[in-house]
Amino acid sequence: MREELFAGVDIHKDDYVGCIVDKDGQIVRERTFPPTKEGAEGFFCGMPVKAVAIEACSMWRAAYNLFRERQEVKLASAKKTNDIVGEKKMDKFDAKALANLLRVGYLPEVHIPTDDILDLRELCRHKSNLTRTRVTYQNKIKSHLLMHGIKYPVKLWNKKNLQWLRDQEDFKVLNLLNIRETVAKEENEVLKQIGKISRNRKVTNLLMTVPGIAEFGALMILSEISDIKRFKTPKELVKYTGLCPGKYQTGKTERDVKCHAVNKWLKWIVTECSGRASTLKNTKFQYHFAKINKRKNSKVARRSTARKMLTIIWHMLQNEEPYHAS
Repeated sequence: MREELFAGVDIHKDDYVGCIVDKDGQIVRERTFPPTKEGAEGFFCGMPVKAVAIEACSMWRAAYNLFRERQEVKLASAKKTNDIVGEKKMDKFDAKALANLLRVGYLPEVHIPTDDILDLRELCRHKSNLTRTRVTYQNKIKSHLLMHGIKYPVKLWNKKNLQWLRDQEDFKVLNLLNIRETVAKEENEVLKQIGKISRNRKVTNLLMTVPGIAEFGALMILSEISDIKRFKTPKELVKYTGLCPGKYQTGKTERDVKCHAVNKWLKWIVTECSGRASTLKNTKFQYHFAKINKRKNSKVARRSTARKMLTIIWHMLQNEEPYHAS
């Protein structure tokens, strides 16, 4: 029986740096290879690799698709890996560290969603980035108007006031407005696709029964959570989202610390949806926000309302039941 080996690969745009170790941590193969099918086959050729570890970065999905045909792929948190192995930063050292963490069972794994969920996640994040781009250009237009002492209407982006903007015959405003309208057009096309997908999914229809959650919010929450079964309690989901502070304790000293290794997209969309829900009359979110706001402040109240919504979402998805107002 051949000895099982463990591999770690440090990912880059132009090449990959791989390291394969045996059960004792001895290097069996160490090589830089191109990010191609032929390069991967050459690196793993003749090696009974049990699993390969890669770091979560912007290029991880391409590496995952390249390796998963041959062996199991494990995705590691880049920050947590760095916290474990220290601040030494070299490609060969990173690859070896990943292989050894995988070997001893200390690899800080990140959940890998299905291809379907990854595609939905990419679609929702794309829509969010388009919205942020549109808002950036809207702010540039407002800033330019204020700089020249031009008072603009409150509802600047309706059809009537968009024509008013064009009537100003300002070259920079017209240029920025053309970019803004192009982005807005593409944003609407993406929203149509998101709406169609949301209306045809059972889970998103369940989520849309929650006050404050519409088609886009439901699909983004679904794509960012992926599989609700991986969160055994609501607290685990809240922790994953970063809506509760971490704890630092040494001796008698204890303080809250900000959690960085969290899903910031899920935190953002739940905060947005719960903020909208807290403005709706006669909902439990409105009552909860008002109670916390009276005792603390609006910032704490908004975060607490988001935690409440996320807890409700956990129970809904676990039990596959719609939202109950009572």
